[in-house]
Amino acid sequence: MNKLSFLIIVSLLLLCNLIPLQTFAQGNVGTINTDEILDLMPEMTIAKMKLDSIGKAYNVEIQNLEMRYDNAVKSGDNDEADRVQLRLYTFKDAVDSEISAKSDTLFKPIRRKLGIAIYEVSIEGKYNYIFDSKYDAIVLYVSKRVDITPEVKKKLGL
Repeated sequence: MNKLSFLIIVSLLLLCNLIPLQTFAQGNVGTINTDEILDLMPEMTIAKMKLDSIGKAYNVEIQNLEMRYDNAVKSGDNDEADRVQLRLYTFKDAVDSEISAKSDTLFKPIRRKLGIAIYEVSIEGKYNYIFDSKYDAIVLYVSKRVDITPEVKKKLGL
């Protein structure tokens, strides 16, 4: 590779890396830790307790089916073992589906409430970008002064 080709490639790489920086430099950038806020919301605690109670209720039935399966295997009754195993798999699938649907029902209004608070703080603070600091994002540096977690907590009364 000649020197000119090398310089062109390096220039293009630098240009590609500078474009996102220029984009973010045009507006305020904020961060938030949504997990921290969700953990503080009383609604989340109640929703988690409801899901746990549903899971515990079904665990008793699952344990009974597992014992029936074990007994059938120990007694050598393969037909009964197959029937119970099929019932167990079917039951577990139904429970997973029900818990997933219940989870969506319980958590959707909580996520919506948090989303509205984030939106309102973003508008009030004139932020153009908000990143969730808990999850991986390509941000090399974020000043603590743009962390909107305290404002969202205040908005939610936490």
